[in-house]
Amino acid sequence: MKKKLSALLLAAVLCLLPTACAQEPSLPGEYPMEFIFSSGAGAWRTVLTLNADGTFTGQYSDSNMGETGADHPNGTVYLCSFSGRFSLPEQLNVHSYSLTLEEVTPHRPGGEEWLDSGILYVSAGPYGLYNDYTDGAMSRSFMLYAPATPVSDLDETLLSWWPARFEPVPPETLSCWALWNMDAGTAFFTDPQIAN
Repeated sequence: MKKKLSALLLAAVLCLLPTACAQEPSLPGEYPMEFIFSSGAGAWRTVLTLNADGTFTGQYSDSNMGETGADHPNGTVYLCSFSGRFSLPEQLNVHSYSLTLEEVTPHRPGGEEWLDSGILYVSAGPYGLYNDYTDGAMSRSFMLYAPATPVSDLDETLLSWWPARFEPVPPETLSCWALWNMDAGTAFFTDPQIAN
């Protein structure tokens, strides 16, 4: 009994130390959280489902029904299912968090083709996560912005992807989460109706 009590007391004392019993850091907000990268025009988008530990899964798709051939009269679809991991965040201020993309893995090799129901499917890359301005390498530097971030604090290129830019009077603050690929100049947003 004395040994048990001593062990419990030792555990309680250790938990008072700053580093012992510290909780694992995690991303802010409620998870999983779904982000979408899209221009709002054309039949393409990348959906990324982010978890609190920084891991994610996603899919890029681009449907081109006019891109046909003898063996694919119903068009062409470019697809990429992928998974990966961000580093856990460094909070910069009340609204923003710095993330590093540690890895992203497409589930099929790029350029692979297959036919199904008269559609040609072509395996592509995880659009929005690669840096298309250089050699197509994986981007590394990302920012996560929380709802209520002042729009005046955000990069103009990020705002060019923001769905609310089409509103007659754009809001002065974000009403959703934004995931900004600083290397590639692309941005993912959550649905403002379910921002948490």
